[in-house]
Amino acid sequence: MSIHYYDPKALTGDYVRAGIGFVLTAGPLIFVDLNSVMVYLLGGLALLFAVFGVRTAQRQVTKLELADEGVRSVGPAGAAIRWDDLERVELRFFSTQRARRDGWMQLKLKGGGRVIRVDSTISEFTNIARVAAFKAISAGLPLDRYSISNFRALNVDLPEDVANAENG
Repeated sequence: MSIHYYDPKALTGDYVRAGIGFVLTAGPLIFVDLNSVMVYLLGGLALLFAVFGVRTAQRQVTKLELADEGVRSVGPAGAAIRWDDLERVELRFFSTQRARRDGWMQLKLKGGGRVIRVDSTISEFTNIARVAAFKAISAGLPLDRYSISNFRALNVDLPEDVANAENG
């Protein structure tokens, strides 16, 4: 079994963005007399930044366990999926720039009525993605062309027939 954590240093930027966004949107609600439209707009944005901060904290206290039987997310929104119950594996890249040079990846595992999402800021993300790809291929699950491309970007070796599916 391997255990993986989110490094608090990797989450610092998300905490800063959530805090600054919350202060900039909630601050005027407290200190300025605003019309109702602005109250709803800023209130909604403040709520959005607060939720983002809570989700970041949730990731920080979550650990991921990979075992021969399956994968388990242990934390506030924990879930477990047996490899035998795996139904879908997706690997997505989210760019922070137009040139698509910087960004992060998210691995989504579905099975047994549960979903586990893992961001690339977790320790040993490439190894986790490699195991998920292997388990999906072993189970005969199809991988979409985006996932195939993203697995290749991580240098995950895919069988020839799966790698060729990207072009089809």
